Amino acid sequence: MKGIAHTLLLSLVLLPATLIRAAAPAADRIPVETFFAEADIRGVQLSPDGRYVAFMTTLGWGKVGIALLDLSLPGKGPEALVAAEDENIKTFFWKGGDILYGADIGGDESYTWHAIAAAPPKGGGKRQVRLLVASAHHSGRDYAELFDQLRYDPDHILIQGVREMNSGTVAIFKLNVRTGRRDPVASYDPAPDGVAVSDTADNNGVLRARAMYFADRLVYEVRPTPDSRYVRIAEFPPNKGDAPWDFLFFAADNETLYVLSTEHSDTNTLHTYNVRTGQWSEPLCHVEGGDIISLLTSHDRAKLYGVAYETERVHYLFFDTGRARLQKTIEQSLPPGTENTVVSSSDDEQIFVIRSHSDRDPGSYFVLDLKQGRITPIGRSMRGIDPKAMRPMEPVSFPARDGLVIHGYLTRPAGAEKSPAPLIIHPHGGPFGIRDDWGFDPEVQFLANRGYSVLQVNYRGSGGYGVKFQQAGYHEWGGKMQDDLTDAVKWAVAQGVTTADRVAIYGASYGGYATLAGLAFTPELYRCGINYVGVSDLSRQVANFKISFAPYNQLFGSQKLGDDSAYLHDRSPANFVQNIRVPLFNAYGENDPRVDIRQWKVLKSRLDEYKKTYEFMRLDDEGHGFRNEENRIGFYRRIESFLAKHLPVK
Repeated sequence: MKGIAHTLLLSLVLLPATLIRAAAPAADRIPVETFFAEADIRGVQLSPDGRYVAFMTTLGWGKVGIALLDLSLPGKGPEALVAAEDENIKTFFWKGGDILYGADIGGDESYTWHAIAAAPPKGGGKRQVRLLVASAHHSGRDYAELFDQLRYDPDHILIQGVREMNSGTVAIFKLNVRTGRRDPVASYDPAPDGVAVSDTADNNGVLRARAMYFADRLVYEVRPTPDSRYVRIAEFPPNKGDAPWDFLFFAADNETLYVLSTEHSDTNTLHTYNVRTGQWSEPLCHVEGGDIISLLTSHDRAKLYGVAYETERVHYLFFDTGRARLQKTIEQSLPPGTENTVVSSSDDEQIFVIRSHSDRDPGSYFVLDLKQGRITPIGRSMRGIDPKAMRPMEPVSFPARDGLVIHGYLTRPAGAEKSPAPLIIHPHGGPFGIRDDWGFDPEVQFLANRGYSVLQVNYRGSGGYGVKFQQAGYHEWGGKMQDDLTDAVKWAVAQGVTTADRVAIYGASYGGYATLAGLAFTPELYRCGINYVGVSDLSRQVANFKISFAPYNQLFGSQKLGDDSAYLHDRSPANFVQNIRVPLFNAYGENDPRVDIRQWKVLKSRLDEYKKTYEFMRLDDEGHGFRNEENRIGFYRRIESFLAKHLPVK
């Protein structure tokens, strides 16, 4: 990198009070809204020319919108750029001087895509919003997911959606962001042997590499040139659906493909593969005991600066001395003990947006200007959070009953360092390839503020601990994966973290399943449970995967979850509701595209049949998790009341 400053001047340019102000003073009981209202600032992105900063916020609108800050006008505050009337904006990115954004209605995760210019029209007037995709997945009209931003193509992106309405055939389209026209570039036709395809585009939007999953083999193919046919370069056994190679992206030359491989290692190893010559590089990076999670490249992808990898926390390994100096400068300019991440940069790599955060701090954003030699704050992500009032996450580990080492994070409430407190086991969703990480978690901090210790367990099947660890969880829903949570409870009791009579379990998605499984299969272990959009009937879930538009989901049921009929019956908590002996709280969204609302209907009928004690929330305008601010705050108020009643803090 060129022009990296060795020292910076810390210039505290304060923005309006709506964006940056002192945190609320520490209090014994922090309001629910402080944790779960919409963030003040998130998703901060710098325009390619470095002039504007855009970010998602409410700015008093109620709905999530996008605000714009013109860095060329230091005295001017942020401008409310766009807010949808009946949607919440979920994501956005820059496309030249335009901002493309996706908005969601009712939580079904099928985005409507729009574009708006950042610069005001010449001669004044209102900016015009261009509709690119009107998506309504559940009505069958359309469905569109971002496939590739195509950062070097000013006019196009790649999206994935259905080729013909109600056909079940998924296709990739090149979408013209100026005209809205889309042309198919690949399709995933349904096949009797369950084929699924994973494609990688070069920097011009041409699909050049793919992995094809069949029932009996996994095939890798590349196109040596943009206009050539695919050439097979490798074939592997299906290996439970795990791909030994992960094609990431092409370098600037559109021939060098970055690949993460576990073919010869348990955790991933970085290589490059030249699609024209067929040559593999020697290993570029491998970390024992951790996985590479992202690559750091120059803006044009011409040079690899380094990698980020994760163990208990995220670490960086730099190959470029200039980029290493930049990171050192950032670390010296910001508070100690934080993770400081470059989240966006200008095309010339002279202006950067930095996010600084920790386990106790949801983060602040800064603009680093190497030309000016200064770093200036944009604002705090959640200005009501006082980091001093939050609790630290402690990395922990313990042996499972079969000797496998299980890792996780323990967060204790104030005053519980030397005395037991009520404990909540909090399994993550996924389950496979996902993990809990070190960092600020509003759920965990909320529960700790209410007096509960929280144990987040990266049970077998979680990502980040190697292929063998992940595969150890396959076909173990309600089995060894659940045993890991049980063993976590026993470990916590033995360590004096809690006592055996003061333990609850709470999780979402797969974590909701684990909650139900915990109460049904180990009813003596927990005082109560909270199931948030959880699977109750595995047979129904596998059936949903088989009709899914997403090709990968079609293999998930058989190769990872398990589809033997006896197994599905015996591991479904809905079939063992009679065993539940403690209160249960359930929450579901009517429009959930991942865990169908019928999962709740089945569970509710069984709970009623056996006259079990339960509470529930069922919301018509939500999906896989409650996105609407009012609904979300209401949900956590219900959790607070439920726990206070059934797991009171002494």
